[in-house]
Amino acid sequence: MAHSQLLSSEERLFCYRWFHSLLAKELSEPQLQALQAGQFASFFAFLAELGFQPQVTDLQNELAKLTAYDSPRLELAADFAQCFLLEGKLSALPYASYYLDERDLSENLAVMDQWLTKFQLKINRLHNEPSDHLCIYLEVLIKLIETEQPVQVQQQFIRQQLLGWLPQWAEKTAQIHSSTAFYQIISNLLLGFLQQDIT
Repeated sequence: MAHSQLLSSEERLFCYRWFHSLLAKELSEPQLQALQAGQFASFFAFLAELGFQPQVTDLQNELAKLTAYDSPRLELAADFAQCFLLEGKLSALPYASYYLDERDLSENLAVMDQWLTKFQLKINRLHNEPSDHLCIYLEVLIKLIETEQPVQVQQQFIRQQLLGWLPQWAEKTAQIHSSTAFYQIISNLLLGFLQQDIT
């Protein structure tokens, strides 16, 4: 049964907001401390119950390994840059335009523009964030859940707007050589969660 039928809207919102917070920018010191201090232990247990025990175990192991670094946050910031911010051959750029052909991208962005207009979501012009960034998609998905759009609409958005390119992104992320595997695990976990959300 799909997450959208099995889980409450509040549970799904928490999950997608959590993914968004980890992938929108480098982790802050409070975010990292919360992860390392066990404040998400119950959430990790929740994810494990959904079938993501391997990823949860890997994530907890990576968080434990970070204590060996003099500056864990800076280490993760470097990994974030390595995974997502360098040019396309070196990083797994989190943009649909990097993975979709011109026609599919045009159709994808046309739908995105409709939802962005409907929800009056403003693209972050300060950081020059394009509308095809992964976190913009997650913001729209969060709005779909918040505004109680029909489950079929939410699933269609995941299937058509995200899963047409996210598997390639997650696969490319998995191939990035960084100091930790934190973002590789998060990317894999997000993909798995989305796939379960529509099946």
